[in-house]
Amino acid sequence: MLQMHARKNDDTFAKDKLDKVIKQVKKMSTLINGFLNVSRLESGKIHLNKQPFELGALIREIIEDAESSMSSHRLVFEQACQALVSADRDKIGTVLYNLISNAIKYSPKANQVLIKCQVENQSVTVSIRDDGMGIKPDELGKLFDRYYRVESNQMKHISGFGIGLYLSSEIITRHEGTIWAESQVGLGSTFYISLPLAQ
Repeated sequence: MLQMHARKNDDTFAKDKLDKVIKQVKKMSTLINGFLNVSRLESGKIHLNKQPFELGALIREIIEDAESSMSSHRLVFEQACQALVSADRDKIGTVLYNLISNAIKYSPKANQVLIKCQVENQSVTVSIRDDGMGIKPDELGKLFDRYYRVESNQMKHISGFGIGLYLSSEIITRHEGTIWAESQVGLGSTFYISLPLAQ
């Protein structure tokens, strides 16, 4: 209501401050939901509502969502695909959004993220590539551990608790899929998720 009032009265100062407040509220909601999901995972109370859906359409939706809240990078869906999967659409969407937002967050000096989707045999693989800071080889294997965060001078100014990739890994594993990353320090990273096609 305050935002609508500010726009109606052309109050740019209030609108700018309210936009920042809402952005922070969304960030806090994401963190709280992340911790709740970790708790649900550990107690075995996270349920998958598997339904057939078209993965390419979901990727486009997530890209639109990310573009509306993170305008610093151009998100390029370089290679689209038509792939029917039987999965929990909301949870797969959460994984995709997390990987795209990470690609933006950890490549502050770059301006684009490349997304590809490829069908091969009985599975579909989505890749999300950034031109960011990259990850050392000895840290790649720990990325999906709970609460693990890469330690570096660049990372000191980037917020996070090390639960996004852990949750993403658990969700993909519970869909009988795989998640992994490839990276070179200073040249960027590519994160992959692979899911079985719907039978």
